[in-house]
Amino acid sequence: MLCLQPEQGDYIHGYMVNAGYADHIISYNNNHPDLPMHFFWDKPDAPDETKVTENLSFHALNDMDFLKYMSGCRAYASTAGFESICEAMYLGKPVMMVPVHIEQDCNAYDAARAGAGIVDDSFNLDNLLEFSTKYVPNRSFVYWVNSCEGALIEELEDKMDQHSIFAIPALSNYF
Repeated sequence: MLCLQPEQGDYIHGYMVNAGYADHIISYNNNHPDLPMHFFWDKPDAPDETKVTENLSFHALNDMDFLKYMSGCRAYASTAGFESICEAMYLGKPVMMVPVHIEQDCNAYDAARAGAGIVDDSFNLDNLLEFSTKYVPNRSFVYWVNSCEGALIEELEDKMDQHSIFAIPALSNYF
């Protein structure tokens, strides 16, 4: 994920934890047939791609395809799962979050406070498109993520120094 280069695409990317939201997305597409949309869903036995119209496709879950679409989208709509919101923030994509349970409510609240996007009670993509026109990515998040490897290594080295192999009793003491 860290090697992806974000691009400014023309399509809405999305993820629905509940395939029942597809009806709302199809309805939106019927009213906005020129807006390209690629949504991933957790629908059992769905083919890799279900092309509903020329500009609306539903995709089976696939992490590599999901990230490819994320890196090139105009904006991202989701049910506020933690991982995908972080991926959108890292790639500088404006987000609409439609939480479906308390954990996602918490994720959406935190992400909105961090400037990642907006929270809504439905997939009203007009709100996302409006928000995307004034969205400014939070680049400090990217810097923080990129600094994590060094911070983790430093922490591990500190712990190794504190708990040197010489401080651990020999295995022979246990037998």
